[in-house]
Amino acid sequence: MNACLTPKSTVVGVDVHKYSHTAVAMNCFGQEKDRLDFSNDRLDDYVLWLQRLGQKEDIVVALEDVNGYGFHIVEKLSHEGIKMRYVPAILTERDRKQSIHREKSDKEDAKRVGKVILTKFEETLPAKESIANEAERNISANLDFLTSERRVLVSDKTILKNQLHAMLHQLFGDHYQDGFAKVFNRKAVSSYRKKLSSFKSANPIKSALAKSVIRRFDRLSLVEKQLQEIDKTINGLAKKSEAVMALKDNIHGCGAITGAAIIAEVTTIDRFSSKAKFARYSGIAPINKSSGMHQRLYTSPFGNRKMNRALHTIALCQIACRGDDRGKVYFQKKLSEGKTKLWALRCLKRQISNRVFQVLKEQKREETIMQ
Repeated sequence: MNACLTPKSTVVGVDVHKYSHTAVAMNCFGQEKDRLDFSNDRLDDYVLWLQRLGQKEDIVVALEDVNGYGFHIVEKLSHEGIKMRYVPAILTERDRKQSIHREKSDKEDAKRVGKVILTKFEETLPAKESIANEAERNISANLDFLTSERRVLVSDKTILKNQLHAMLHQLFGDHYQDGFAKVFNRKAVSSYRKKLSSFKSANPIKSALAKSVIRRFDRLSLVEKQLQEIDKTINGLAKKSEAVMALKDNIHGCGAITGAAIIAEVTTIDRFSSKAKFARYSGIAPINKSSGMHQRLYTSPFGNRKMNRALHTIALCQIACRGDDRGKVYFQKKLSEGKTKLWALRCLKRQISNRVFQVLKEQKREETIMQ
């Protein structure tokens, strides 16, 4: 049993669905104590059921889905001050595959979620809603919504541009980019629109293609406008977040957008007790697969990929022509040691991860002193 759990502890695993949820309460030995089926309309009944299980400080609720269908449960439990921990879905899936009992039901899934807390406590994280203060939760939630929407818009913008490149090539041939510094700047788009509007209906294929290109230009314009609005909003929120500003001011290559993406995932650095755990959460720490005299390290495909992408962006900025001298020196040092460029970049990302952890810890400490 983990040191964070006691013989009095009650672990409640929850299997979350859209309209109904199943909760299974277990003691510290994994023995079932009680079970409850409830919905979002009966969250008050769920809280009363939890209160009957024992003292509030002895109850730990384990959840998989907290950003989607589990949102209302998390919000309610956070308001009631009940401890929650996030359970990575991959852990419950592994448990099912490795078990001789592979039954699939809401009850079994809830029990598996809860048993992860009992057997792999160190691989779970305290829910940000349980330990972050209200200001941190509000800023993190807003940044999460905005950065998620921004990622979708950036993806849409890339898809539209790729499609337009192919379609403009079909209409104007190999030299469709000639005369323009950038294909999709205002001058180029205006020129293309004039040419496209002049296509005659004599060639029905090219005429239809031209109309399709114009519609895509319209969508691209809308996406870019929405991106500008979101970036403006994120920059405004970033100025209100001391954590985002600390990252921006102390880490080269970390702007307001990247800092916002990090804080949206972290919420509060108090969730992590060490820089090693923070690196593992970010998917930066390598996986050690060693046996005897053979030592092997492999890139981790796990961890929070949004965090990983943010750290990757910072690393690329630091080794760019106008990047950070310390980052460049470290990167070149790893290359001189015989590491590949990709592995050297991974090493740099680990150093950046450590620096992010340090900056956020210092900012949190200063905030606590001020209070």
